[in-house]
Amino acid sequence: MNKLPKEYPFIHIYAQQKEHQPVIIKGNTEGLSMLLNAIVSAIAYTERNGMAEIFDGNAEVYEVVVRLVNTHEELSPLPYQKEP
Repeated sequence: MNKLPKEYPFIHIYAQQKEHQPVIIKGNTEGLSMLLNAIVSAIAYTERNGMAEIFDGNAEVYEVVVRLVNTHEELSPLPYQKEP
């Protein structure tokens, strides 16, 4: 595992492996603050997504996209799922 200086924002979002399991988010203060800012941006600027570039536990950078939706239909299709 790569080591990052402590001031680098990092989080890891663990998806559910099966129903009724919690989604777990682990991160340092900087990473969680960036995630919080992305959530606030998605709410404040509804015409665009909230985004944060954060490092994972392997020191690889990735984007977290936060999108505000208002209906169950907007939740589908699931990200990364092929449509029939």
